[in-house]
Amino acid sequence: MILAVGLCAISLLRQIRSIMPSLPSHTLNILVTALVHSWLDYCNIVFAGLPACDIQRLQSVLNTAIHLVAGSSRREHWLPVKQRIEYKLCMMVHRCLYGDAQSYRTSAAATARAGLRSAAFKTVAVPRTMSSLGDRSFAVASPRAWNKLLPPLRCVHSVAAFKRQLKIFFYNYAFN
Repeated sequence: MILAVGLCAISLLRQIRSIMPSLPSHTLNILVTALVHSWLDYCNIVFAGLPACDIQRLQSVLNTAIHLVAGSSRREHWLPVKQRIEYKLCMMVHRCLYGDAQSYRTSAAATARAGLRSAAFKTVAVPRTMSSLGDRSFAVASPRAWNKLLPPLRCVHSVAAFKRQLKIFFYNYAFN
């Protein structure tokens, strides 16, 4: 699946590059942004727990898209794909814990450890699994990503403030 996503996205980027001289920069930005959102960002939670080689394929698609739009060197990168996936997972858990999610997500999400000392840190219980495929499920991958966050970040109630601080956390985590 990842190979197909990567090949299709690279093929589309090559087609866009071939018509690039006749496109205004604004249109080029729209095309490449739509490609990135549709192939890499939309439902990228399903990419949680992928092997590093598959994540690298997706990262190369993102780097190519950035290079095409920004004209920057190939060494300049945006937030890595792995952190983009963890960002989405953490946003979903935040919405589940603080009441912004749909009812079916909140009931399916892991609950906070209310009676334990760890409840003050807003950690979430991680279910045990018997396979690596089970480790990739939302019920397992999202609590793991959430529990990696710093305790003060897990206590932020406002969605806007949480998004802003989460982006800062992942940029510092990704590039340091």
